[in-house]
Amino acid sequence: MKSELIIGQSRLFKKALEDLDKFAKSPWPVLITGETGVGKELLAQRVHFFSLRNKGPFIPVNCGALPPGLFESELFGYERGAFSGAVQSHRGLVRTAQGGSLFLDEIGELDLTLQVKLLRLLESQEIRSVGACRVETVDVRIIAATNRNLEELVREGRFRHDLLERLSVLPVHVPPLRERSEDIPVLAQEILERMGAVTEGTDLSCLSTFDWPGNARQLKNFLIRAYVLGGTHLGHDFLSRLLAKERGKLLGPALAEPSLTGVTLADIERQVVIDRLKRCHGNRKRAAKELGIAKSTLHEKLRKWKLDTPEEAWPLYREPQYPAIAP
Repeated sequence: MKSELIIGQSRLFKKALEDLDKFAKSPWPVLITGETGVGKELLAQRVHFFSLRNKGPFIPVNCGALPPGLFESELFGYERGAFSGAVQSHRGLVRTAQGGSLFLDEIGELDLTLQVKLLRLLESQEIRSVGACRVETVDVRIIAATNRNLEELVREGRFRHDLLERLSVLPVHVPPLRERSEDIPVLAQEILERMGAVTEGTDLSCLSTFDWPGNARQLKNFLIRAYVLGGTHLGHDFLSRLLAKERGKLLGPALAEPSLTGVTLADIERQVVIDRLKRCHGNRKRAAKELGIAKSTLHEKLRKWKLDTPEEAWPLYREPQYPAIAP
């Protein structure tokens, strides 16, 4: 089991791991919440690894990647002739996970009509293939994950309350790196050592000065780049210079400077998001990718700031929609 991103000494992270390890031994659903890049899939694998089902398969499903029209047939399977192109029967991912764990990533992206079908699986462990008449009983353990606020989605009518109740029997929240900065050097050292870098005598504390909005995934990508550019022996000065470039890449020239008197972190975050959207000509998918966050997270931020305008309107914006920042 990959574990380079499941490392931490902070109280918050240790508590999350302790809860997960306790939950692993039970048969009930686990819901893992946390920002993009915190390692939710690795933690789901950990739950499976320490469960009584670890001899069975671990089947991951990205609920946000499958179109609604294909999700049901991919999840529950289909019979031959059920629709045009169904030349042979398909078992589906649920049957493939028989005796093991089904990991439903990005569960907050699931369409309402499909949530009803998933609810039946959780309630009765029964499924029916597309085009089939008979219902089958399966034996799978559901592990779900999301970076969305499901309670808020319930209030907005975009997520079923009864499904949330079923999924969140055993909930665990994974804190982002900015809330456990003491874990960053430890995590970085482990990642570097696994790549073959020599870390003895290297001060990695400078990495804790950055918030890492993309969390462990962004940190790992940064360290890979450092290893390729700097070789096996990475010094503190080299890492500091590379980190300054990372900070400048994210914030832009105006925000890379230390003179931000009177400006809050929320102001900076808002400006960064807006600037990146302008650079991407309103393309939210591209902007979210460059920012290292999920598109759903970007949508949430824009709604919170009342900037959820049509994408085609973004290139027309000229005046900043955020507090001015002193040069």
